Amino acid sequence: MNNGNSNAPQRATITYTAPHTFLATEHWKQVYAALLSQLPLRNLHWKSASRPNIRTIQELDVNLVPAEGRRDEHTSQIPQTVLEKPLLNAYIVVCDDAETYKNTVKKQIKDWHTSATQRKNQEWLIIHVVRPDSKAAAQRMFQMKTSVLDKIRADFNMEKKDRCVQLVWSYDSQDNLTVWAELINKLKEGILSAFDTAITQREDEVKRSEGQRQMPGWNFCTFFILKESLATSFEGMNLHDDALETYNELEALFFEVLKEKNLSWFGTLITPAPKDDSVPLLSTSKKPYRDLILANTISIFDFRIYLLARQCAILHNMHHLIEVAQKSVAFLGAFGRRLREVEDSLPKFFVESWTYASALSVVEQCDAWAKGLEFPKVALASFNALKGELVELARHQLDTIGIRVGHLPNRPPFSIGLPSQVSQTLGKSVSNRTSLQISQGEVVKALSDKDAFFTLYVKITNRAIELYAAAGRRKFALKMHGSLAALDVHRDRLTNALQTFSSLPAHYAPHGWTSLEAYMLCQALDIHSSVGKARDRDWVYILLDFLKAYIQDLGKELLMVESDHMNYVTDLVEALRVAAQSAPSEMTHHDHPAISVTISDGNARTAEGRDGAVLDVILNNMLPCPLPMDEVSVSLSGRDGSKIHFVENVKSLSPGKNKMPLFCHSAAAGTYSLHSAQIKMSNLTLQWVHSPPPTGKASRAKRPPVLVRIPKDLHAVDIRLRQSQRIQLGKTPSIVAVFTPGRNHIRTATVKLTAPSGIQFKFGEASLLSASNGELVTSDDSITLSGVELNTSVSISIPHSDASAFHAMRVNIIVEYTTTAEPDVHRTLQLVRFVLTALPVAINVEDFFRGTRLFTRFTLSSTSPQHVRILTTDLISQGKGNDGLKIVRSRSQTRRLTTITPAQPGRFLFQMDSVRGQERDPLHLRITYRMLREEVEQVIESVIDTVLEASESSRTKRPEILEILVQALEKDASWVSLYELTGELVIPNVSTEDEGIGEALDEIKKMLNQPRQLEEFSSEWREIVIPVDVPQMHILASASLQIASNPFSRDPARSLDLFAGQPIHAILTIRTSFHWAPTEDSHTSSYQMRFDIEEMSKDWLVSGRKRGDFTALDNNTFTTSVTLIALHHGELPLPKVAVTALPIPGEGRMKAPLLPSCETYQVHGAQTVLVLPRGGRSTFVVNMGESP
Repeated sequence: MNNGNSNAPQRATITYTAPHTFLATEHWKQVYAALLSQLPLRNLHWKSASRPNIRTIQELDVNLVPAEGRRDEHTSQIPQTVLEKPLLNAYIVVCDDAETYKNTVKKQIKDWHTSATQRKNQEWLIIHVVRPDSKAAAQRMFQMKTSVLDKIRADFNMEKKDRCVQLVWSYDSQDNLTVWAELINKLKEGILSAFDTAITQREDEVKRSEGQRQMPGWNFCTFFILKESLATSFEGMNLHDDALETYNELEALFFEVLKEKNLSWFGTLITPAPKDDSVPLLSTSKKPYRDLILANTISIFDFRIYLLARQCAILHNMHHLIEVAQKSVAFLGAFGRRLREVEDSLPKFFVESWTYASALSVVEQCDAWAKGLEFPKVALASFNALKGELVELARHQLDTIGIRVGHLPNRPPFSIGLPSQVSQTLGKSVSNRTSLQISQGEVVKALSDKDAFFTLYVKITNRAIELYAAAGRRKFALKMHGSLAALDVHRDRLTNALQTFSSLPAHYAPHGWTSLEAYMLCQALDIHSSVGKARDRDWVYILLDFLKAYIQDLGKELLMVESDHMNYVTDLVEALRVAAQSAPSEMTHHDHPAISVTISDGNARTAEGRDGAVLDVILNNMLPCPLPMDEVSVSLSGRDGSKIHFVENVKSLSPGKNKMPLFCHSAAAGTYSLHSAQIKMSNLTLQWVHSPPPTGKASRAKRPPVLVRIPKDLHAVDIRLRQSQRIQLGKTPSIVAVFTPGRNHIRTATVKLTAPSGIQFKFGEASLLSASNGELVTSDDSITLSGVELNTSVSISIPHSDASAFHAMRVNIIVEYTTTAEPDVHRTLQLVRFVLTALPVAINVEDFFRGTRLFTRFTLSSTSPQHVRILTTDLISQGKGNDGLKIVRSRSQTRRLTTITPAQPGRFLFQMDSVRGQERDPLHLRITYRMLREEVEQVIESVIDTVLEASESSRTKRPEILEILVQALEKDASWVSLYELTGELVIPNVSTEDEGIGEALDEIKKMLNQPRQLEEFSSEWREIVIPVDVPQMHILASASLQIASNPFSRDPARSLDLFAGQPIHAILTIRTSFHWAPTEDSHTSSYQMRFDIEEMSKDWLVSGRKRGDFTALDNNTFTTSVTLIALHHGELPLPKVAVTALPIPGEGRMKAPLLPSCETYQVHGAQTVLVLPRGGRSTFVVNMGESP
């Protein structure tokens, strides 16, 4: 039943009626206790015609009361909840006999039924209670079921709806749910039916009243009470969503009325009463709010508080405490500003005291409601954050009070949350203020006691910090820490304040709170000066962080107390310069936003007259004063990890954008990305790193790389690598480094070569080639050149370890050099070159033995896409004197120069005739060649030298002309075919903007477009020398199959006509030779061999000894005969004969047999025989029929 608490919602009520004699029995008490144990009702499903969806009531508390204990009251004019009256009236019948029912019980039920059916919006139910105590009782129960219960239903169920239910109950079946199922369902149906009828009627009344809103006499307060009865009805039925929606609609309607400024139904905005500033905000029992609303005397202040409290009470029942805190924060902020408008008519500090007490009371109420509830992690964080906002709101009231009474200074951070109305009224007296005083005890004490104020201020701030920390709102907690540090400054606790102000900015920076960060840093600087500490490394970093926040923050009024920002910042920058000069060690600060360094153009330019490159950069000084500095540098990263640095000495950087050229002494051509930029000020370095951090580390937002292209300086120092002019397999390999000084007279140049693949260079064995100039000094890890004249080249041969496992070798080159023009400038050039280590040609060898002669064919093809020009190929014997081996090279009638490609190999045939056959001196294959690119470049250089020899002015442009022509040929390969045939070099379309070389370029193109004999062109040729072993063969066999004239003739010269199907006599002759046998096997005089005539089942049938073994001797002949039968006519090739050597048994018990090598060639391999079709005559006698 209702406990009398005015805050508790009215619950649904069920009345019961029964004969007095039954109610006084112990039986009824047991039934009543058992019925109460089935409450509350669960899982009720309400389907209303006015709502599209079914509402599910998980649990419903029900008041079960006797009907005689209630008296009917006349309908009140004040709308109440529809649950004020019972929703269901029940009559309990205990009758076992039909006669008793007919004579007595029926009249009792009828009297009650007449009264119950006259009650509006209420349902009725007759409950027939039966106790099955024995078998006889069970039988009576069955009879009763067919008589008494049926009679009750027949007498009182006038409609289709069944309102009679039977409860077969005993004490033992108290916990049996099936016993109670039908009764509980009837209770649910009755309650929901009555509630639906009542609520529908009340909703119609609300709609009718709301439709009369624009008519005279309509009253918002009356309408509010009427519609609120819907909300309280829903709340009593645990339909919290509908109840909250109703209050939200009332709130929206109030705002419409407020917008229309039709507030005649309310009193004033606020009529302060004692303790209004200290009572809990969410309490609905602190004032008779409904009576004030009905009397149209409630103030807007009280009405808004009542509406908020009712909404929060429902949210509490729904366990939505986060929304309670959200609504409270929004209400206190919005209505607090409204109260500021009439602050002069309120008690002094009323708004601050009310906001302070209300915010803290909401936190306490939320904590009380949250007991026993479990929140998910994210929801708990939000809950704590909102409570932190409420406590912070209370702390802001202390800021306002402290400034107004003089406990706190009127400056940030205390004045940040100061309302504008308060700022305007500071120091002014108010004459019409009420004499009522505030009643919040902590605030009253803090007004007069400064120490109590400071204690309360620290307590509330720490409470907010704890809540923000629990919520994970780190930056809000840090803001609170900053206010405590500011309080320490105000209280002259400078040491604590300096420590706090110095540590907090590092926490603000990641979150972008630049205003607070700048304020903390400004305070730290001021306190640092006040305590007289040295301007050390920590001071420098604090100052740099302050300048960073100064640049990024737009509201600079928060940063410093000085009015002249420029003078203030100028003094700080000058102090920074002095501190940097006196710093004992180097200091580095990264990514300072006061200065930005950007690349003006993505293309650098070459320096005129000296090696190096110039890069234009733009330095943007965002400070309001010049920035002193010593040096500006930019670092670029190459694709191979190399770095180059552009540097320029600068004294000062003016405010705004400054365009500045930076110079790099050693810049290899290529595309680079911006790695970093730095500005040096004595021992302080400001650095900006643009390259992404290593993988796995946290990084800032991704930004595209800044690319810088450095052009090739054709007149600068350069070094190229190529294969040696002579490559001989079996000897130490080497590469040739071609050093070109360009425009420079080289004093010294140290060259270091390294190969990432692990190949080692033998610098101690390096040597100058015959055509080179200058002096060479070698060491274990480098070579040093000196005295190299300009516009020359130095070729150095450098041996290295074996590189046969690689097709090409990558070489990292570092050249450190000085010139006679700039002896004090030490340049370092980093280059990456690739040089082929594999042979430019692939060689395939085929050997053909013919008696004492050996034919060897070498097939050469290019191993790269480049064309290779072969001048000669020679096979040279390394024997001394007359070694008995005669080598003859095949002579071609065509031109000597041969071009080979991967798709077009070249074939070269040699004949070797061994006189004695036992000589095995090694051979060398020497290939004289050059690459097509090298040949073309040499042709172009030759023509350029010829043309420029007469022009002194154009001679210095030789590298540019050569580069233009080579690039034109690289872009278009259509000239290759004509050049290889005729030597004419047709340059594709090429143009230049340099007028000085235009005429020379035209003359060069004209001369190149002429035929020339490339075989006679004087240029460098390369050589490859490859060792070749003379092939060896144990047994050389020649097989011959010849047709004999008849089986008895040994003269094969006579030929007969051959016919298909005719037996043909053939002689098999096998001649063996040991001429090419290895020297170590020369003592073997014979071998066991086997011949096998090929099966040609489509052409020939072979009869006789088709397979057999024989003993082979040197220069001996084995002969046998076979019979062939041609299977068809035509020109038929003779069967092939396979001759193989049999294994030689090994000597000793464990020796494996040896298989001699053997090669067989078919003497008759190219011969065919003509087989004629078989001819003849046959006589046939044909019977033409019997004679007559």
